[in-house]
Amino acid sequence: MSSHTSQSNVALNQNSDSLIVAKYRLALIRGYMEDDSLVTESEMDSILQEMRISLSSGEVFYAPDSTFKIYVIEGESCGGYCNPLWSSYIHYNLKSKQVIKEADFTSITSIHKLPDEKYVIMEHSYGRPASVMSVVCNHARVISFQNDSILTHSIGNNSEGKFEFCQQNTVQLEEEPYIRYDLKSKRLTYLYGNNYGYSHDLDIDTIRQGQFQYVNGKFILEKETITVNDRSQTEDK
Repeated sequence: MSSHTSQSNVALNQNSDSLIVAKYRLALIRGYMEDDSLVTESEMDSILQEMRISLSSGEVFYAPDSTFKIYVIEGESCGGYCNPLWSSYIHYNLKSKQVIKEADFTSITSIHKLPDEKYVIMEHSYGRPASVMSVVCNHARVISFQNDSILTHSIGNNSEGKFEFCQQNTVQLEEEPYIRYDLKSKRLTYLYGNNYGYSHDLDIDTIRQGQFQYVNGKFILEKETITVNDRSQTEDK
């Protein structure tokens, strides 16, 4: 297996991983029960349905060098409208023991190993912040391991160790928004837009396209172009 290969959406064909995912999912379900001692496991899913909550069967994502793996349970909670939820756990090896930590990953699309024992993890999420607006989001974060700690590393000027954006459904783009990592060039490239119709009542898209170069252990912003598309002026003509 090459070091840049992503194993997202890995089928749970290993019995141990299947059992671990089932354990995490059951623990999440029990968290929604007021008194789970009075509820059988077979009754829990029907109670969740009544609460308008659903949880996936879960997935496991492996680092390309198998040094760690991430378990992700995705769900959805519905009120006036539905929004997603995620719960995740990372398992990694420390000397002769395994360390397990709760994490905040969403849906993982790929994991890539960087040249200096760091990893860039690509994620995708979505949401509905308002009844008339939905968003799709993309994230890239850089992590490494030090003893029993997971370290995050900045991307560009973001000290939180994550580069992310959310694009509104009203943006007009010829292709889907993305963040991509290229193994040969060691670059992160991205494309996304924002629309200001909901927040400022302006039918304007700002389209951002750019790239980060990995230099001396950091992703440095090399360039970004911004295109402004004022659709309200186009409609007036």
